[in-house]
Amino acid sequence: MLDVVYLAAILALFALVALVAQGVEKLGPQPGAPSARTPGRGAQPPAPPASDAAAPRGGDNA
Repeated sequence: MLDVVYLAAILALFALVALVAQGVEKLGPQPGAPSARTPGRGAQPPAPPASDAAAPRGGDNA
């Protein structure tokens, strides 16, 4: 009788793992969906802050 309980527990464990795997799969990107990243551009340097971009550049700082 205990063998049947173990078998049922193992089947329940496998069903739980399969349910978690399906949930994790739904969290990932969908196949064929457009990606938020554009391919082939590589790493981009960070843009300067707006205050630095508007500041005039003058003089020798060397």
